[in-house]
Amino acid sequence: MIMCMAALTACHEETDITTATATLELELTRAGRPAATTRAVDADLAIDILDDEASLLQHYAPGNVPAKIVLAPGTFTLRAYTDNQDTWTAANNGRGEPCYAATTTFTLTEDMVQRVKLDVPMTNYAVALQLPQYFNNLFPTYTFTLTSDTRTITINEGQKAYFNANNTFTYALRATNIDGVTHAHSAIEYPDIEPGKLFTIRYSYDSDATSGGVDIVITDDMETDNTDIHL
Repeated sequence: MIMCMAALTACHEETDITTATATLELELTRAGRPAATTRAVDADLAIDILDDEASLLQHYAPGNVPAKIVLAPGTFTLRAYTDNQDTWTAANNGRGEPCYAATTTFTLTEDMVQRVKLDVPMTNYAVALQLPQYFNNLFPTYTFTLTSDTRTITINEGQKAYFNANNTFTYALRATNIDGVTHAHSAIEYPDIEPGKLFTIRYSYDSDATSGGVDIVITDDMETDNTDIHL
């Protein structure tokens, strides 16, 4: 009888250990993007939950991440990211698109409710072109070329190109005026890049491009869609 009672006690204790749970509450947004008031998790974000040995426990695809997740107590790593990690450079006819990723760790104890709030940053950067007023009337044909590492891309005003934050970029403008005369400058490197930023190359009529006719305006890339304006 004593042995049976001991066995039942052991089974009861084991059941308590294996069924102990905690709750993870998520609030995940992409940096610089307006959050939907009806969702705790940005619909464009996927998540992975890994255990303390970096083994994948759970994966949720974009749009399917619940606001609350029940887990056993322990220490975990949360990875939040857009699902274009390997494909963002090919989007928009090779001009690319924003890419986001972030990682954080958290610990859960039994019956605990742990809130994880994460602002997931953009990991690449964007470059855009701004031409002076009436430029298209004076220069009906132009080519604006961007090069970063092995990628060379041409964009029009109103478009953006996205590049890996590990690499700087060069830019060059070649334009032909209404008299058929072509003006161009050699490629200029911009070395001070930063992820999440939009670098707008702004030309003016002040002088030629090599002696002061170019400004670079740096802002956060706050676009809410990938719509391009075609000239």
